[in-house]
Amino acid sequence: MYKRRIRGWSQHIDFMLLDNLCLFLSLLTGFLLVRKEGVLSSPFFWRLALEAILVNLVVIIILDTYHSVLHHTPWDEMVRLLGQTGRVILILLVLQLLNQKSDADLSKIALYAVPMYIVSCFIMRQAYKSFLKKKHHILNRHSMLIALETSQILSVIPRLLRTNYGTYRFIGLAIMGANPSEEEARQALRSLWEEYPELETIPIVATTDTLERYLTNNWVDEVYLDVPPEANLPVNLINNLMRMGITIHTALTNLDEIQSRHKNVEWICGHLTITTSLGYITGRDLFLKRIMDIAGGLLGVLITIILTPPVAAAIWLSDPGPIFFAQTRIGENGKKFQMYKFRSMYMDAEARKKQLAVESGQEDQLMFKLEHDPRIIGQKQLPNGKWKKGVGGWIRDLSIDEFPQFFNVLKGDMSLVGTRPPTVDEWHRYEPFHRSRMSTKPGITGLWQVSGRSEIRDFDTVVRLDREYIENWSLKQDIHILFKTVWVVLNRKGAM
Repeated sequence: MYKRRIRGWSQHIDFMLLDNLCLFLSLLTGFLLVRKEGVLSSPFFWRLALEAILVNLVVIIILDTYHSVLHHTPWDEMVRLLGQTGRVILILLVLQLLNQKSDADLSKIALYAVPMYIVSCFIMRQAYKSFLKKKHHILNRHSMLIALETSQILSVIPRLLRTNYGTYRFIGLAIMGANPSEEEARQALRSLWEEYPELETIPIVATTDTLERYLTNNWVDEVYLDVPPEANLPVNLINNLMRMGITIHTALTNLDEIQSRHKNVEWICGHLTITTSLGYITGRDLFLKRIMDIAGGLLGVLITIILTPPVAAAIWLSDPGPIFFAQTRIGENGKKFQMYKFRSMYMDAEARKKQLAVESGQEDQLMFKLEHDPRIIGQKQLPNGKWKKGVGGWIRDLSIDEFPQFFNVLKGDMSLVGTRPPTVDEWHRYEPFHRSRMSTKPGITGLWQVSGRSEIRDFDTVVRLDREYIENWSLKQDIHILFKTVWVVLNRKGAM
């Protein structure tokens, strides 16, 4: 029976337990060095220890600290550990500031505990990884036979050896195809010996005709079967091996040409399918992203309510009319929704847009931007040729006009981080390639905004940045973009 390997953060519970053990012992040592006695009976110690462990677990899961942990170099491990520790300290610091009963000795305790945790955790990870590597190499590796055609040896074998990290012990090769030549296969293998010396110990043990007999008489846990795209899949052979109780991994080589980094096997309406997409998000990450949106949305709505009276007064005094502006935008996969903003333009802004586009030579552009837009409230050109910035300009410079979009975030139309939603007329003029940027939920901020905001005029660059965000999406990237957004807005970088 095949036991499927655990995926995601849950496969690293052992590392997480050892990590938090190091954290607990470091805190305990820090308390003992400062307090000397009565530590284990101190409610403050147990409360801080529980807070630290819970925060550490959340940070580890969100940052996915232990992803591919056995492949981390010592330098990579230290960088990840320092990043994880810094975020834990920051969150604990906020919690302590919110707690009115803070402890005066806390800074002294942290002075001992933090360096001790970093050193002990780093040593623990290196030692435990060394143990696991030795364990995998000696005890727990599954035996695997590789079955492929001679023409695939030079391309498939190196990939298997590079990506196998002690999980499998390759015991032999079976040469598939009609009239296979073992001598040609050996010559192909010899050309790889210099780069992969371990191939010298992997013999050719069978061909298509003798594979079943070999597997009947020899111990093999699993078979990796790879056939060229033009070859017929040996269904009868696979069924026969399965009846013998052998696990078969059939490579879908003909799907390698599909230009997608994300390919997943799924059952859809009773059919086995290969699902490909520009981006990929797990159910866990989707849940955490939504939790982050709700938390940020509530905070943003509160700030919006506080900002509304002074902003409303400034807008009304400069240009009497509605304070808020609602516009139909295109959301995820073409879904329409109403996006809210503080009004920063005159009431006739939409009517004047077409004329200004013609005058500026942007009637065919997919993204309309003017360096000095006369539709913005209070913005006008002085007799000396300089432009005077009004209320609307300041609202846009500080991104205050964006705050009502936090209501869209709470509704679920938008996310805190995503791609900017186009207008309906822009969407209708999109080429198929451009539509890929809306394969995710639109956001208040995104990779494009923190990479230049209005300084980026080329729409193809915008699409490239949005696709890059979708293809490489992670919670860690979202958090990085949020922090960078605050910095960009405060510095008014790229504002228009």
